[in-house]
Amino acid sequence: MNSKSTILSELLSAGAKKNPDKIAFKSASGHITYQDLDLKTNKIANWLIENEVQKGDRVGILIEKNIYTAYGLYGILKTGAVIVALDPAQPAEKLKAIIKDCEIKVVLSIPAHQRILDQIASPDLLELGSTQDVSWEEVFTGFSDELPQVAIAPSDYAYIIYTSGSTGEPKGIVHTHESGLAYARQSTKLYQVTENDVIGNVASLHFDQSTFGYFSAMYACCTTYVFNYSELIMLGSFCEAVRNNEISILYSVPSLFISLVRGGFDLDFPSVRWIKYGGESFPPTQVKMLLNKAPSAQVSNVYGPAEVNQCTYYTVPKSLDVNREVPIGKVWDNTEYLLLDENDKPMKQGKSGELLIHSVTMMSGYWNNDELNKKSFYHLTRDGQSIRFYRTGDQVYLNENEELVFVGRIDRQVKISGYRVELGAVEQVLIKLPEIKDAAVFTTTFDGVKELCAAIVPQGDSLDMTQLKRTLLKFLPKQSIPKHLFEVPEMPHSDNGKVHYRELEKQFAN
Repeated sequence: MNSKSTILSELLSAGAKKNPDKIAFKSASGHITYQDLDLKTNKIANWLIENEVQKGDRVGILIEKNIYTAYGLYGILKTGAVIVALDPAQPAEKLKAIIKDCEIKVVLSIPAHQRILDQIASPDLLELGSTQDVSWEEVFTGFSDELPQVAIAPSDYAYIIYTSGSTGEPKGIVHTHESGLAYARQSTKLYQVTENDVIGNVASLHFDQSTFGYFSAMYACCTTYVFNYSELIMLGSFCEAVRNNEISILYSVPSLFISLVRGGFDLDFPSVRWIKYGGESFPPTQVKMLLNKAPSAQVSNVYGPAEVNQCTYYTVPKSLDVNREVPIGKVWDNTEYLLLDENDKPMKQGKSGELLIHSVTMMSGYWNNDELNKKSFYHLTRDGQSIRFYRTGDQVYLNENEELVFVGRIDRQVKISGYRVELGAVEQVLIKLPEIKDAAVFTTTFDGVKELCAAIVPQGDSLDMTQLKRTLLKFLPKQSIPKHLFEVPEMPHSDNGKVHYRELEKQFAN
């Protein structure tokens, strides 16, 4: 383990020194050794510095399901610059807003994303991996592989993840080298990750679950397997990749595991010892089916908003009672919590309140958003010192076993396949369309999977729902577009005149 590292880029350097020929990242298309990754990321860092990237500058990575992400990630870190993860599935206007918000001057990408690169291109933006600017090969052959000398402190910013799903102003979560390294250290310790493990990386870099494969694996000096799109769509190929690459730890959102269970796939993988899930609810009946289908693996319910990386864990017992909610468990090391009511008063055991978290894995704050930072933190004075807690916005209670149990969101934010979706924000996009008179967005659960729905009152004639979805792609990320669109003559309303969302949920449950 790289326990002496104090900044994230040192994890790679230590791994390359210890096991230079060990595979650091691999996929169906190839692999990278620790030494190769270390030397080539030095080249990328030197190229960035030659192009006037300085410590603290923000640099974008627009790479999806590709081991080149690792090159970009550690190349940026070695300059002292800050990684900004960009999602190629986002509308170009949203990517432009993030680029403007972070004052990004350089984006690292690959030719496969040329279409979106063309849409975000500007005279002030340099794109590595674009057919219009600089190729990776030019950087790998034309620059020094010596590590640039940059003084980087643990408290310096390391990466920014923008929350998915919101249609308002983008919201960037800022993590330091210290918080990222703390997550790598604690997750490695909790799941006993060693250099013999192979971590299956399902998540993209713009989703916080990816930090387990990109940082924790480096801390343990093990191997990360990056699943490509086809392996995540053709689940038979996914299972084949798990077996062929002897993957030992899988971490993803419940919807992937639910699809595997429902699809009847053989999940008794000899190599898999941990299955970690998080990001959304996992119905107990489906968790039980997973336990039965994967008897050799331990299953862990991982909880933690991207703002704190992770903060609780619960190892699901084989004797799980499907008639009770699966707890999110106990807080992990160097972490404490509060359960408060709407007046910030402590809640008694068994009563639900908002969960507040203080942890070494907690973010520094939101990028360029003082107002949101003021709302998002609670300061507790103890022994003359102020302790900062993050307000998760989640309702949680403490059960009789001293375990935390998730109840739901305080606001109208939900998670679909692990992505945050603001239901009210999606409604605002729908209502602004000239062909729509009124709209209400809600969720239903089908066979254990939460799905996004919208009831729509047309302005005139009946709507072409297929065309409407195409229109919505211009304004919303794909995961925020309702899967089911229902045309209704009028909205149901409760006695106080508000839209009766519960009635819509019941009406369209089937």
